[in-house]
Amino acid sequence: MTSTRTTADSNGKPKTDLHRNLTSGQIGMIALSGALGTGLFLGSGATVALAGPATILSYALAGLLALGVVWAVAEMVTTHPLPGGHGTVTASYVGKLGGFLGRWNLTVTACVAMGAEVTASATYLQRWLPWLDRGTGTVLCALFIIILNLAAVNFYGFSEYWFSMIKVVAITVFILLGVVMITVGLPGKEATGVHNLVDYGGFAPYGVVGILAATCMATFSFGGIEHVSVTAAESGNPTKDFPRAAHTMIWRLLIFYIGAISVIVMIQPWTVTAEPIHDISHSPFVKALDAAHVPYAGDIMNAVLLVAALSAANGCLYAASRMIHSLGESGMAPRFAAHTSHNGAPRNAVALASIGMLIACVLAIVSPESAFAYLFGCATVGILTTWTIIMVSHLAFRRRRKELGLPEAMPKLWGAPYTNIAVILGCFGIMCGLWWLLPVAWYAGVPYIAILFISYAILHRFGHMDTPKDLAMEEKLALESATADTVDEGQATDTVAKGQATDTVAKGQ
Repeated sequence: MTSTRTTADSNGKPKTDLHRNLTSGQIGMIALSGALGTGLFLGSGATVALAGPATILSYALAGLLALGVVWAVAEMVTTHPLPGGHGTVTASYVGKLGGFLGRWNLTVTACVAMGAEVTASATYLQRWLPWLDRGTGTVLCALFIIILNLAAVNFYGFSEYWFSMIKVVAITVFILLGVVMITVGLPGKEATGVHNLVDYGGFAPYGVVGILAATCMATFSFGGIEHVSVTAAESGNPTKDFPRAAHTMIWRLLIFYIGAISVIVMIQPWTVTAEPIHDISHSPFVKALDAAHVPYAGDIMNAVLLVAALSAANGCLYAASRMIHSLGESGMAPRFAAHTSHNGAPRNAVALASIGMLIACVLAIVSPESAFAYLFGCATVGILTTWTIIMVSHLAFRRRRKELGLPEAMPKLWGAPYTNIAVILGCFGIMCGLWWLLPVAWYAGVPYIAILFISYAILHRFGHMDTPKDLAMEEKLALESATADTVDEGQATDTVAKGQATDTVAKGQ
């Protein structure tokens, strides 16, 4: 079994530093992991049921919100590539409360997502291993991703790169196959054309209300995009690699989601796609593959779903453990959570995040209709809360830097502060829509946020939280110091030059 022993520095204190061993490609794929889970492959049918073919517009609108969030994260975290990602930036620019809420909220949300994905993985295994009970399968899948996260970050990055690559290839092949079916057809099957977009009640059978309702649900398909921020602290070249990986990730997601949904509603009636899912054979993707007469469609999609679920859980455990590591460094979680092993892995933080995952797994198996449903409601509100905190933090980030006369951070969020306001209002609107679409989000999510506030108040009163660093002021002082050094070097050069000139004149005389 992998040791959880932490190493010490020259002063005998446990090390807390992470290692910068992730490549640009690995960061991009890790970013995809959390947001490209089973939601697209299984949950898209329920979203299509709300808006019909106009679900394409719903995913586009949801993608625009996600685009704003990722751009804001990229601007802040490229400037400050620190452990804890956007949560650490929030603590500096908004305050301790913001840093506490941002990091703990993401951690809880990620643990709930892990519970859902790991138990789903066990269900997918049962298709091929019917003798494997769900509990044992869940434990095996959980142990698998825990082991990956206990390893050095470069090994974790390697594993997640290939996990996500399988998902990317599967969706790309699906979209290309769909384009062929729509435009030229397959052997023995004529081209479907685009008539399915309007043949069954029109493009938007439920009107604007249906589009907005589907947008609310489609937004959660992009949940997890914010996890990309924690990779910056382990990037070999964060200034160059992180913004490129973040931007590539969100554009890939937009293409995959909009492209896949477009194919699904064009090659078959949307009413077929919207039918309730009882097993893997009812997945919108399996139905589409069956329509293309692809042999073993169910087994192919089951394999993709298994990889997608394990990949999403793997990415969520990575994000949660890095947030807990950051919380431990700042005194908002047990200090031992910040300790790292000789290879830079925050194994104590991984262990704590794994406990949260296993609790969610137990609830998902024992009480899926009640206890886990409430956990899911918490996670739903948690995603909207995280996005709102990010956009508020970005406003504070811009304002503080302007006050200190610091140069503009790159890459810039286009349209700020109006983009920030639009995303915040969008999150608020989605939250209101959940009152009708997913009431448990209100019943569970609002008390959950209240518990986070109460927890902070207790920790603030009785704990020993560190005062966040003023990152903007540190940057300003560093720039002033560098400028002063440059001036001193210039003056020294001038003095030497003048001395040489004087010697030359003296020799001439």
